[in-house]
Amino acid sequence: MLLGEKNRGFTLVELTISMVIGLIIIILVTTSFGLAQKTFRKSNIRAELTQNGRVTLDLMSRELRQAKTIVTALPENDSNPETMAHEIQFEDGHITSQIQYIRYYLAGNSLYRQTIAYCFETDCPNYVHWNDVDAFGPPDLQILDADPAGKIIGENFSGLNFYGLDSITIDLNLQKSGEEVGIRAVINPRNI
Repeated sequence: MLLGEKNRGFTLVELTISMVIGLIIIILVTTSFGLAQKTFRKSNIRAELTQNGRVTLDLMSRELRQAKTIVTALPENDSNPETMAHEIQFEDGHITSQIQYIRYYLAGNSLYRQTIAYCFETDCPNYVHWNDVDAFGPPDLQILDADPAGKIIGENFSGLNFYGLDSITIDLNLQKSGEEVGIRAVINPRNI
């Protein structure tokens, strides 16, 4: 070393400033990554709910279009929430050999599809219409599904409403992890 030459290095102030700047950059990157992950999770949940609703509406729409009779009394519009139908039952238009009905309803957060038939106690399994009457009164209800509750066709439902006279409107609400999706479809039955 030569005399008069100083040792060159970083001062304590320079080291502290560079550490603070590095820490700020790490915090910004971590926060940005966390926000991106949260947004990605939310959009995945919304996509899952939307897909679940679309698949369910597709199944219900196909069956309602073929319905021969709607058993459930539906309000004309959605102006009065107290009169809203939260389930629907209709005569299956796909089955021609026997008379049977399909019912869609919510239980908890699951949407169920139930197959139902009606017959008189003295003449089962000859199925009749839901509003037929014999000498002893109306027919008895029979559940045709292996599980009396029906088959679960969708999950994460928070609301189900039906209304309309000529065209049937279906409002679905789905909810999961704080995310909510609402879907509406209007069905025009062909056989009613």
